[in-house]
Amino acid sequence: MEALHQKRIRRSRTLAGFTLVELLVVIAIIGVLVALLLPAVQAAREAARRAQCSNNLKQMGLAAQNYAAAKSTLPAGYDRTKEEADKSINFSKRGLWTSLLQYVEGQTAYNQIVFDYTAKAGGNPYLDPAKDTIIDSFICPSWTDAKNTASAPAGQEYQMGALCTYSGIAGAIRNRGETLFPSEQGFGDIPDNGALTMQMVKGAASSGPFGGGSAKNLLIGRARTLKEITDGQSNSLLAGEFVHRECCFTNLIEEAPGNVRPWYLAGYKDGPYSMRVAETSPNACVVRDSNNCAGASGSTKFNHLPMGSFHPGITQFVFIDGSVHNVTDSIELEVYKDLATVNGDETVSIAL
Repeated sequence: MEALHQKRIRRSRTLAGFTLVELLVVIAIIGVLVALLLPAVQAAREAARRAQCSNNLKQMGLAAQNYAAAKSTLPAGYDRTKEEADKSINFSKRGLWTSLLQYVEGQTAYNQIVFDYTAKAGGNPYLDPAKDTIIDSFICPSWTDAKNTASAPAGQEYQMGALCTYSGIAGAIRNRGETLFPSEQGFGDIPDNGALTMQMVKGAASSGPFGGGSAKNLLIGRARTLKEITDGQSNSLLAGEFVHRECCFTNLIEEAPGNVRPWYLAGYKDGPYSMRVAETSPNACVVRDSNNCAGASGSTKFNHLPMGSFHPGITQFVFIDGSVHNVTDSIELEVYKDLATVNGDETVSIAL
């Protein structure tokens, strides 16, 4: 009787455990569940990043509206002064992002900027107290690289500083009689039909061995008045996401920050950092130098680099009225250009 009791105890203990097969089945089931849940988790994270990015653009739109209420104009995209152009000063810090700082709780950083650095900073534009100040609303959470570029190769120090992953919209080239402002440096023409624009003025006469040299045309900043926006503020783009790097046949071939620039520098000579002409569709794969892409049909000018984002299939934009919308990568280019202009009298019919 005792032996039978011990046998039953041993049998019950044996039955209480899991076999190897059962463990493998459980592990397989857990693996399947994780595989099913992972896309949902990633989608939720992307939705959160996209929502924060949209909120950043919303803040910019409201800041631009507050700026316009105070000054009766939109902020200038690139507010290079005539004095800076006349004296061939390389960098200007007056532009869209520095102008909006005061309206996105960035007054402290704004007060630190050395705008006239040639007189106050020994002529070095990079010795700026505000250079490394990260402005959270100027960085989309989908930007996974460093927010502050700490080092750069010699001659490329303009990449250093806290970045801005957004850019203003400088219109579109339509070949419909719009004025085009040429870039002396070859960065690409800027049309006078965007929310952000520029102007051409006569510079001071150059001096020569016999005096009386000819005066050059200078591309300088200009702010757009609200009265000039005849297409309607709800139909005209103000700014959007910009994360461009050299791209060759759908493959990125350049490390961060690529063509993304720090917010405290508005531009180099007549090449704005803070605004782009809508010459190609969002997220178009292009290169500035076709030598970097064997077989490429051509290169894209710096001022014409495409807007874009790391959100799958879309780029987010804020319109002048402050509303934020998604623009798909597959948008018809002419429709996109309609949205990029403020005075083209186009009828835009698109579900944004």
